[in-house]
Amino acid sequence: MKVLSFSYCFPNQDNPTWGIFVYQRLAALAQQTELKVCSPVPWFPLVTGTASDANEQCWNAMSVFRPRFFYIPKFFKNSDGRLYASGLRRWLGSLQKSWQPDLLDAHFVWPDGVGVALLAQKLNIPYVITLRGKLYECLKDDSQTQQCRRALLGAQAVISVSSRMAEEAVRLGVDTQRLTVIPNGVDLKHFRIRDRQKCREKLHLPATGRLLVTVAHLGPRKGHHEVIEALAALPDDVRLIIVGGDAQGGSKEQLLEVAKKHGVEDRLILPGRQGYDLIPYFYSAADISVLASYREGCPNAVLESLACGTPVVATDVGAVADILPQPECGRMVPAQQVAPLKQALSQVLEKTWPPQQVRSASGVRSWDQVAEEVYKVFEKVLSPEC
Repeated sequence: MKVLSFSYCFPNQDNPTWGIFVYQRLAALAQQTELKVCSPVPWFPLVTGTASDANEQCWNAMSVFRPRFFYIPKFFKNSDGRLYASGLRRWLGSLQKSWQPDLLDAHFVWPDGVGVALLAQKLNIPYVITLRGKLYECLKDDSQTQQCRRALLGAQAVISVSSRMAEEAVRLGVDTQRLTVIPNGVDLKHFRIRDRQKCREKLHLPATGRLLVTVAHLGPRKGHHEVIEALAALPDDVRLIIVGGDAQGGSKEQLLEVAKKHGVEDRLILPGRQGYDLIPYFYSAADISVLASYREGCPNAVLESLACGTPVVATDVGAVADILPQPECGRMVPAQQVAPLKQALSQVLEKTWPPQQVRSASGVRSWDQVAEEVYKVFEKVLSPEC
């Protein structure tokens, strides 16, 4: 089986953690089948430069192409899927002369899924789309919704990282027989149980007191304002660490202002964006991991925390209900509500959570296990009688 996977979100030299969850699934899948990756680069004259390379590259032993496609920044965004397909058509035709894929694998419904659907239909190649959190943005726009619907209805299979998004796909008309829910996995060697005090020492965090940690960019939709407000109602020995960089209109300065407003500026720790190698230490250093997002697909932050043996308080969004066992591993609360968040944090702080029990009860799976399930979907597409 030859699989060509498409994802605009994939690690590169400038941002080696960009789309690392896509890379991890594909790296595991590449152990089972012949696979190449296309990570298209959006391009507009005089704005984005020419930083792309349609030639085959090697990224951590994976074969990757980065052809560019024309797009218009900020305007005509409903055309991105069509521009994606138009920009890649010639490149894909050239690739087929030396390497013919049996299956096209799109990792987001927009623009990857819509663009891949147009390419696949033109070239008569079967395709599969994976639904992630991007779907929710598309559902806010009628044109994008209809384009996504057509792409999903034409797919030979649809994979959803959450049961909630699978329900959205059914509402769009996708046959349940072609729909499979496969949540994300975890690098279980990287995210594992570590000694809490040693982790705090390594990260130069307070040795005493209780720590909450959120690993997420500082954009508003991650719910940091609500967590800071809830922090103000918790005992004075509780501090909050937010690991992430400025993004989507959110900044360190803004969060410091929110903390000052609620009188907890001395209990907020903002170390900024951290390397992937350090993220497990933050989870292990904390008493609780918090994710108060307004929207998610399958949040790796929840899975990674559980793999480290740290309980989680998270909002009921995306795949959280699928991946966070309650009450064994933490609590789930409504999004954008401070009172339930404060109550859940208080309850979890009052309890002792043996890390090994949290990890065992979580049921977190390796990427190899996830890849096996994905491979079975691909096999069924190419051999329907199986």
